[in-house]
Amino acid sequence: MKSIFLYIFLFVFFTYSSSANSFRILTNEEPPTNYLDKNKIITGITVDIVKKLQEELNLENKIELMTWARAYNIAQNNANIALFTAGKTSHRIQEGFYFIGPVITKKHILYSKLNKNISINSSLDIKSKDLKIAAMRGDWRAKYFKDKGFEVYETANHEQNIKKLMLERVDLWTSSNIEAAFIAKKAGIKVSSLKASYEFKEIPSYIMLSKDTSKEDVRRWQKAFYDLQKTDFFEKIAIKWSLILDIDLQYSKYKGFYKN
Repeated sequence: MKSIFLYIFLFVFFTYSSSANSFRILTNEEPPTNYLDKNKIITGITVDIVKKLQEELNLENKIELMTWARAYNIAQNNANIALFTAGKTSHRIQEGFYFIGPVITKKHILYSKLNKNISINSSLDIKSKDLKIAAMRGDWRAKYFKDKGFEVYETANHEQNIKKLMLERVDLWTSSNIEAAFIAKKAGIKVSSLKASYEFKEIPSYIMLSKDTSKEDVRRWQKAFYDLQKTDFFEKIAIKWSLILDIDLQYSKYKGFYKN
């Protein structure tokens, strides 16, 4: 009888371990939530959360950094994919993704060059002034403006886009109140040379799990996240990144991290 119980225990244990570690965890270059630091180590606000969740879930997989378009394509077509940091849009809900969070809420903004003096009161101004928009390929913000019929130039990452803006190859760059200054600094561009021309949306972002992930694994991720919310983990991360970014970063369970 003992041998039977031992067999069942070992079977469940190794099946669970195999299932848990079959997860691929993907992200892209989008500071300050996920990016490579000067030592080529993946870091960021959401990275800190994901690494803590990995500890809680006994996941040993390394976080993989790639372009957003490639990561998103993998997540669309495979089970057991965790992808971050992702806006929770109606399109992604319809595609069947699951969402863990929210982890951060940003005010999404179209930035222009300060010396161009571009003022936008509504999206109609973008059309009437024939303004060109730069956005990251596969990003929901690119789709948001393309669906409205605007001219959107897509590149692999945000740093390429802000450089295109400064070279005046485009008129506007999609970013947010949390990431823009950090991306500008990383690209060697003074944030004072940018103008927030139009705030078009405020939405929370999440850790996203692919649609064919088992319901049990989704529940495990959600429970691990909720359990973290009962501790002081998020408050400590807010203090850490407020100092790194030199901003007042707050946390609430309804918005994740946010900037007033």
